Amino acid sequence: MLIGHYGPAFIIKAIDKRVPLWGLFIAVQVPDIIWGILILLGVEKANIDSTLISNPLDLSYMPYSHGLISTLCYSLVIVGLLSFLPYCRKHKEVAWWIGAAVFSHWLLDFLSHRPDLPVWGNTMKIGLGLWNYPTWAVVIEVGIYVIGAVWYALAVHGFKRRAGLLFWGFIIVSVVASSFRGEAMSPSSASLVAVSALVFYAVATTIIYIIEQNEREPY
Repeated sequence: MLIGHYGPAFIIKAIDKRVPLWGLFIAVQVPDIIWGILILLGVEKANIDSTLISNPLDLSYMPYSHGLISTLCYSLVIVGLLSFLPYCRKHKEVAWWIGAAVFSHWLLDFLSHRPDLPVWGNTMKIGLGLWNYPTWAVVIEVGIYVIGAVWYALAVHGFKRRAGLLFWGFIIVSVVASSFRGEAMSPSSASLVAVSALVFYAVATTIIYIIEQNEREPY
């Protein structure tokens, strides 16, 4: 998944408006951010296999970024670090929500990935393989994303000025791009995928930060 990971971010924000949405946008992509960095450093490995359905990435070695135990550790470490911040001391639930957002990435990956998610180290690889069913993969990912986005927009009663146009434009463009990603995706290398993903995460987080500053009913 890509945009599907943002669904839980929107939902958490709608449930508890004290949690910064821009922070949740970073949190839900922590495993992929780590993956992108480790791919570029040559620590983790992935290859391009055009015979694979939906996603041509053969994720052969990613024990640090996408392991079940490692992702759980990231979640708990982030909760612990955030707990030192004055804001999170006052609102203790915020740190736990962000930690949950981090772990939500692995849960959605477990749904979509082929058996390439290691439980520990590079062993006991699991994954339900929704990617093997391209139409359902798109429907479920877009569904999670759109449900979250609509829930969030309703929770804050829309946006001020032109932020509404920016928000819905961002949602529509990302949905359309995601719907055709499987057919159009033919990267030359895993490094290119990593760079593209990191750039997208930075742009998406910046856009959502601007939108969040223009909620009609912010916390």
